[in-house]
Amino acid sequence: MKKSERHLKIREILEEKGRTKVTDLAVLLETSTETIRADLEQLEEQSLIIKEHGWARINKSIDVVPLVYRFNEDLNDKQRISVRALQEIKDGQIVYIDGGSTILAGIRLLKSKNDITIVTDSFSVVSKCMEMKINTIFLGGDVHLLEQRTGGYFAIQMINHLQIDLAILGSRGIKNTNGFTTVATYGIELMRHVIDHCEKVIVVCDQNKFQKNGSFVYANFNEIDTLITNVLSDEQFELVKDIKTIIQV
Repeated sequence: MKKSERHLKIREILEEKGRTKVTDLAVLLETSTETIRADLEQLEEQSLIIKEHGWARINKSIDVVPLVYRFNEDLNDKQRISVRALQEIKDGQIVYIDGGSTILAGIRLLKSKNDITIVTDSFSVVSKCMEMKINTIFLGGDVHLLEQRTGGYFAIQMINHLQIDLAILGSRGIKNTNGFTTVATYGIELMRHVIDHCEKVIVVCDQNKFQKNGSFVYANFNEIDTLITNVLSDEQFELVKDIKTIIQV
């Protein structure tokens, strides 16, 4: 098992079982206690877990899980959703792409598009676009390390000077909300500016987000043109029924 996979599994076990012994984690993951201790050291450095004399538990005070870990959660679902969303991009368009883990799962599809310009606040999206030699506008501003993105006054000012054909946005969670959410208050103003300066807004949202709470709503459901998600239950569909177009994959 790769280190990134172990880290994800450790977090899943601690979320499910709560406070857990290091030795029990080693047994569950079929590896040595030394390896688990090294993993826990790295996870604690990122404030994701708390170690307690041979035990470990999730750090529930952290609001933002680093992108590298979110990327591997429900990866197959995210890839299907991302690929379907990127199919909406037409040649020659200017497209804003959010740096969330869902859209990154299928971003290689951008290589099949011609004469597009990508606008983003995400270091990860910029890196992928550079590899694919895609024309890219990177928004400047304050750097948020865990999210690997920029924001604030300078990013917003750049959006004010752009007319975007299509925006593809993500969401942190929609349980008990009437709209789509971002990680913190600093993301709301940028998202609102993107929505105000584009012709069409798509949100990508895997089923996992229907079970997660989100505190900072950047757009109500009825402000979004299209939602691309997994096949929904009747209850889930009822929650988002105000969205004009819902594509289930």
